[in-house]
Amino acid sequence: MARRIKSSTPAPAGAERLPVYLEIEVGGGSKRQLVQALDTGGCYIGPCAREMISRPGFTMAPGPRTIKLARVQLRTLGFTDWVAWGDILKAAAGVGGEKLPPEAAARLWLQLPDQQPGDHFWVLMDPIKGRDGEPYVFYLVCHDDGERRLLGRYVSPGRRFFPHREIVLGLRE
Repeated sequence: MARRIKSSTPAPAGAERLPVYLEIEVGGGSKRQLVQALDTGGCYIGPCAREMISRPGFTMAPGPRTIKLARVQLRTLGFTDWVAWGDILKAAAGVGGEKLPPEAAARLWLQLPDQQPGDHFWVLMDPIKGRDGEPYVFYLVCHDDGERRLLGRYVSPGRRFFPHREIVLGLRE
């Protein structure tokens, strides 16, 4: 997995272009084929994530394309206190980031180099409405036992995120 050099003073939001964390391929195939690839690869797909994939809001790109990704702590986007998902979306756009298509989370799980135990991050995307009508986004985690998971997490307007949380987002060309 790509490592970041820790800095005692994060760059101010928008000071420079975010570095490329990974490049992934999205597009082609069906939801069913994507879930089969995750299952075959040993991915634990949480019940919420499985339902998110089945929802109409989970779309597949019509053909293959490459997406460049950045991975940042929220404080890199200028946050020093708890922050709402909507504010994260706006701040990411301000530094050249963009929301990822829903399938990118599953493709990222499949294409991610070895994820280390304890590693976890959110995927910057438009939330998908669950069966309960509430908004959810994807969250990738590697538990202490090494089991890698694709999960869905609730992101209501009232939910707040700590500045040390990490997100993966797309980079505009």
